[in-house]
Amino acid sequence: MINGFGLEKIGLAALRKPIAFSILMVVITLIAAFGVTRLEFSGANIDILRDGSEEITNYDRLLNEFRDFNNDAVVLVRSKNLATVEGIETYRDIHFEYQFSERVESILSLFSLATYDEKEGGWGTAVPSEFKNDEEVRAFLEQLVKNIPNASALIGDDFNSAVMVVYAKASAVDDKRIRDTVREFEEIAKEFEDENTKISIAGQPAIRAGMIYSIVSDLSLLVPLAALFCAVLSFVIFRNFYAMALCTLPTVVSAIWFLGGMGLLGIELNFLTNILPVLLIVIIFADTLHLYLKWEKLATTGTDPFVALKDAVRMVGPACGLSSLTTAIALGSLTFSGNLGLLELGTIGAISILVCFTTVIAGLPLACYWLLKTGFTPKVASASRLSVFANPAIKMIKNRALILGVSLVLLVVGLFAHGSIESRFRLVDYLAAQSQIAESEGYIDKQYSGTTPLFAIFDVDKNYPLLDERNTKPFYRVLDIVNTTFEATSSYSLADFAKEVEKGGGIINESDIDELPRYLTSRFISEDKSQILITIFSSANTSAKQIQTMLVQLDVALKKEGLAERVVITGYPILSGVVAPRLMNNLRISLIIAVGLAIAVLMIATRSIRIGFACLVPNLLPILSVELVLWLAGIPLNMSITVALTVAFGIAVDDSIHLINQYMINREAGQDGESSVINALREVTPALISTTVILSAGLAIMLFSTLPALSVFALVVILTLIFALLCDILLLPVHLLTLKHK
Repeated sequence: MINGFGLEKIGLAALRKPIAFSILMVVITLIAAFGVTRLEFSGANIDILRDGSEEITNYDRLLNEFRDFNNDAVVLVRSKNLATVEGIETYRDIHFEYQFSERVESILSLFSLATYDEKEGGWGTAVPSEFKNDEEVRAFLEQLVKNIPNASALIGDDFNSAVMVVYAKASAVDDKRIRDTVREFEEIAKEFEDENTKISIAGQPAIRAGMIYSIVSDLSLLVPLAALFCAVLSFVIFRNFYAMALCTLPTVVSAIWFLGGMGLLGIELNFLTNILPVLLIVIIFADTLHLYLKWEKLATTGTDPFVALKDAVRMVGPACGLSSLTTAIALGSLTFSGNLGLLELGTIGAISILVCFTTVIAGLPLACYWLLKTGFTPKVASASRLSVFANPAIKMIKNRALILGVSLVLLVVGLFAHGSIESRFRLVDYLAAQSQIAESEGYIDKQYSGTTPLFAIFDVDKNYPLLDERNTKPFYRVLDIVNTTFEATSSYSLADFAKEVEKGGGIINESDIDELPRYLTSRFISEDKSQILITIFSSANTSAKQIQTMLVQLDVALKKEGLAERVVITGYPILSGVVAPRLMNNLRISLIIAVGLAIAVLMIATRSIRIGFACLVPNLLPILSVELVLWLAGIPLNMSITVALTVAFGIAVDDSIHLINQYMINREAGQDGESSVINALREVTPALISTTVILSAGLAIMLFSTLPALSVFALVVILTLIFALLCDILLLPVHLLTLKHK
């Protein structure tokens, strides 16, 4: 029998003192239920890329020294009448309506643009206070774009759309208030909408609010549906209401424990940890099914049901405990990614799996115990008929050489795909499918080039004034190199204000800059004037390889001029083009660590190195097979897929554990190697098929998630589980016999 590291003793202790343990579990569940009411949610998304790297430090420098660009909501105004008196005045009214909101700190739009008036000796608005006719409006807009090039980042080329950047106050966009803030912005927009004017909200605040809406929606819909699905499928298997209730109870309790624990500890549920409730339900249900089927078989073959209950815990409990341990190890391996978001997911997931295992090993036996007290009698489940599916696998044992050859060829091909498949990180993958936010982001990406700008931070020599030639000369050289290197349509910096003054016949000085409001200067100069910011309106679709290539080119050009030490390039494109691919590579390392640790634990649990190695190929192939499918389909790895593969490996090992456990029980009973494998297949195949179907069905609920990343996660795990079932039934027996374990 496999070694479950003593975890099965929890169930045996519960059966020795059923009253005390029952009261304890009820009290814990009630406390957890209270905790559910205190659950909070987070829409943070940029933080998922935090890994303590220099790129993250530079990004934080941008936010701290200039402004928090993550607080910028983008109001997209689409109107065919924009280049008319009515349209431009409506746009002006929208600007001021948002400006008056108590949640808004400042607005950047056409009406924020300033021009330098030499006669008055200062700055004034670039847009006249009124227009006489439509022709004057169009002529003005055409001239504005020529005079102030960065105005093109605020109005569409065809003058049928415009954007304004609404900089929200920090207090208005924390996780507790951000939904109310975005809702208020949407209500303001509705006041100006008609058949000719459509207004929508995009940008980080809208994205974060949308994520929270999706998390809450998924939690309230998918978790109950997953539990219901498991209940329905268990009824199909057992054709008995009581058996269905017994197998569903631990899954419901585990979900309450997890969500309640998060609420009581004050840990917010985010778009990563949002996968855990449904994941817990299906994992707990799988172990519950294994334990219940064993008890049912023992109780229906002459053993007293109460004695059979203890025997089932002794025989299957260790395998259930080990499967929970390996799943926890797989989730825990995410902590090796060096990423704060995945560290949280891995830690919470691993702890939750181990804690909620109690609902299986103690909760199910206790529920069975009390139901037996009422006169309940277990009956043979129809699932036992599934043992016929073991017959093809038994016949294939005779063709060991062929099976081994095929598995090794698949392994080599899979490893090639593993090394060839590309990685990608896109924020749009974490937006609700078909949402207005996603649609608006897509429109802005196509019509405007500044939705995901790059930033170049130039360090001023503090020994000289800001506008001293010894600062301005190297700054302008850096500006030329940046604009040459990056495929930018335009840039925005201190140089633009200098041009405005020069057009008025003057020369810019620091007093001119001081006259401008901070919400404008914060976009091109730090408050202490020690750093100058260049905003590069680049394409949102620039690939990671393109970003990395351009960074190398920029570094070479700056070093050639001796300016590399004075310039830092940052922004979201850097995070997605440099940090995200590195994160994907770290996740691949985490997956390798998960495989190594799981196999090592399996060797310890079976007290056999040979059995551990026998499990290696059958458990690697499901992951590699999925990667091969993705590679052939041209689908790159993203964070959700990589995490899914890691988690799926932990779940897939469970099938191997239960098969090996029964194999070892048969060996201890005196059966020879081949007989032990064949009988183990007949014994365990019904449970393996049942759990795979239920796991897949439960995870299929996630396919209906509004978050594309969650749907992809579920699809990858389901596909991996199907491959894992085939590998465990067809390949694992052959590998066990080939290594001739004695």
